[in-house]
Amino acid sequence: MTSAEQLNNAQTPQHNAFRDADASRQREEGSLSVESNKSYRSMITPSPEPMALDDATTESAQTASGSTLGISDDTMAHTYSMDVLNLEDIGYDFLRRLSSPHSNVPRTPDKLFQLLRPSGSPTRVSGSKVVADVNFTDADYRGLCKVDKSLVCKGFWESIEKVGRICLPRRSGKTYNMTQMLLFFSMLPEAELVESIPDNVLVSSGLSAEQLLQMSVADRCRIKREWLFKDSLLQTMDPQFYQTHFMKYPVLQISFSKCKGKTLGEFIVNLCGCLAEATKSWQRFAESAGTFSNNNPDITKLHRVLNKFDDIRFASIKDGVEYSGMVQLIFETLSDFISSIYGRYILLIDEYDVPFISINLAEWDARTKKSAQGILKLLFQTMFKDNRHLQKGLLFGVFEIPLTELGSGANNIKEIRMIPTEESDIQSSILSASHPHSGSGLDALTDSFWFNANEVELMLDQSAKTHPVIGTYKPCIMATIKDWYNGYYIGRFRGKYNPWSASSFIETLCSILSQTPPPQSLEQMQLITQSAARAFWVTTGTTGLIEAQIDKYRPQFVGLAKRLLSDYESFKATDRTPLHKRAVPVPLVATRLNLINYDSEQFSEPGLLTLCLYAGYLTRRESTSVCIPNHEVYQVWLQLFARAVMGTEMADNSANYMRGSLLQELLRGQTNLLSTLAISSHGVLSNHNSYKEKDYANHVANTLMAVSRFGMLTHPDQKSVSISHVVPIREGHTGVGRCDYAMRLFGSDNQPNRFGVIIEFKLIENHRREDSAYHGMLAEEGLQQISDKNYESFLLGCLERMDVGMAIGNNVVHTKCQLFRRDCVDSPWYPVDSLVDDQANQSFV
Repeated sequence: MTSAEQLNNAQTPQHNAFRDADASRQREEGSLSVESNKSYRSMITPSPEPMALDDATTESAQTASGSTLGISDDTMAHTYSMDVLNLEDIGYDFLRRLSSPHSNVPRTPDKLFQLLRPSGSPTRVSGSKVVADVNFTDADYRGLCKVDKSLVCKGFWESIEKVGRICLPRRSGKTYNMTQMLLFFSMLPEAELVESIPDNVLVSSGLSAEQLLQMSVADRCRIKREWLFKDSLLQTMDPQFYQTHFMKYPVLQISFSKCKGKTLGEFIVNLCGCLAEATKSWQRFAESAGTFSNNNPDITKLHRVLNKFDDIRFASIKDGVEYSGMVQLIFETLSDFISSIYGRYILLIDEYDVPFISINLAEWDARTKKSAQGILKLLFQTMFKDNRHLQKGLLFGVFEIPLTELGSGANNIKEIRMIPTEESDIQSSILSASHPHSGSGLDALTDSFWFNANEVELMLDQSAKTHPVIGTYKPCIMATIKDWYNGYYIGRFRGKYNPWSASSFIETLCSILSQTPPPQSLEQMQLITQSAARAFWVTTGTTGLIEAQIDKYRPQFVGLAKRLLSDYESFKATDRTPLHKRAVPVPLVATRLNLINYDSEQFSEPGLLTLCLYAGYLTRRESTSVCIPNHEVYQVWLQLFARAVMGTEMADNSANYMRGSLLQELLRGQTNLLSTLAISSHGVLSNHNSYKEKDYANHVANTLMAVSRFGMLTHPDQKSVSISHVVPIREGHTGVGRCDYAMRLFGSDNQPNRFGVIIEFKLIENHRREDSAYHGMLAEEGLQQISDKNYESFLLGCLERMDVGMAIGNNVVHTKCQLFRRDCVDSPWYPVDSLVDDQANQSFV
């Protein structure tokens, strides 16, 4: 008899009263379904009065099955994340002590409510070594940190009636959970997925050595898969569901990740190849099972279809339309084969949106694109609308393609969105990611993607076993993770963490701690956590749709990126930024993008924002606006903005420039780096012949904004400032009495708004690009205009200034400058050779 059965059989009326009352209260809060009330809940939170637990009980809860029971010494932070296995291990003895007449623990249900309250989602984390690139099948035997997401199987089965679709950014856990669902439901051995698990796990099955030697491959794979789900949340919270559905269904998994092509023929061949790959897996299984002979008609038909595919795969196909029927033939043949022998099947499709994106980005004419879309229409109609063999289906992707536009009968798909519906008021309808749920239904499905706060904290607790200092400074570390990697939504939950980035951060942090002496203060630990925090997610891939939009509509993207960056910076500095100076939120009401009939020839700001929203570059702030979700993605936007302004090579180099490098040159009266940046800023322009002074002024202003965010205009003593203190006074304006560009920076004394820079632009016509003497004359003319027009009046409060005359044209720049200083704001300016005394100010050496 299991510990759970002992607990159920031994429960007293007091226990039942507590359980029923607790379930009733949670049902009123909407956190438990009727079905889930049958099982004892595992997530508990104490009241301000500490629970009386003896040391042995606490130690047992912390060590059971390698899971972690996070217990805080601070009674104001009441989050205990206990998995069911731990509760079963200590539950019977603990409840027996509650009913003891000598126990000082209150026994009435009302008092127990004050001590035991559900908090957070069911959470279990095992293993102590955190790595980002963790595979579901090899995490346990390698001792890697593994966040239990097994409830995704139960959530899928209970919440998806027929077909569901989950659209999330890359590295949000889609592939991990699909592998988990495949290994749980599939009746196939799935030997390729579990071959990395060593055979020594078979010893734990209790079979003799002779039995192990005689064991078939299928039986070996079954034991390994049982081992993967042993003591999981799914098995311990709902053993009946586990026994009913484990390895009971045929599962057809298809990945469209390779469905791309430069021509329509290549596209069709690769689409057929995705289907043929799945077909060959079932063919190998059927033949290895030994129940079919080579003369079996079903096997023969599979062979014939695959052979026909091989014929066209090696043929030279230009148009390919005549082979479009092969797409339907392969899928229908495979579908009929599976259902005729094994019954209705589960269909899992990974990266379903790749074919649609490929068509959208292809340089084909409209007729060819329509033909490709017609092929996909028939395929999806066959898979979902007309598929009588389908038990359940689930599609995974990034973008929500409106399949109904194809007439594919996909209007019965249940959408699991990262983006809340437009009709909802986000602040009131979206629940916190730590909101308790029952471990079943739609909540179990949606909460299995991304990480919630409980899971990240338990990962830190596990890491603290090898690096105790992590436990000591856990609040500091958690604050850094939240600032860099938090801010995502899915379904009803917000406050989700990027799993790839959070894991990469902890992995990097542990690596740093292994190579450095333990920190002796909070300040030292903060420096270490800051050095570990990086933009990990951006290195995992890019989104072609967004890059195509940036390349095609560079000026519009620059303006949009400036607004988003300013909005994020203003929002992060809310306490210090006056209300009238805060950035205006970037609005976005509709979040539907039709990639079927998407007009890429006309720029659409809502369209680009929606692409960024689905791809993870943006998140919701409220129901009518979007924003940059966290500091990691902020770094991505900085790079995208810099590349759009300066070009890829210069933007990448700018990030590597020494901190404060541009400011140091300006304070010394040097303009070499400024000229280099100015050339890069207009090197990405497409038509210089039509550009005027104001156009070049705008691009140089954008360049200065970009490099300021890399710290190139930061004073060397401002070690903690990640963004240069730049106050642009005027940009993009020309005319009498108005300077082209002026900005206020930190002065040589490290005081804000003390150093002003004024730039006056003069246009170099194309026919005089080689006349260097003329360039110098224009630059001198711009410098003189600053003095004649009294543009220094814009620099209110500045005690140091630099006037720059910049002659600029198609890939040519010539500058002349002059430095000035004054003793107070009312005294006159006088020229100086340098504003920095290198002997007195070592910061600039």
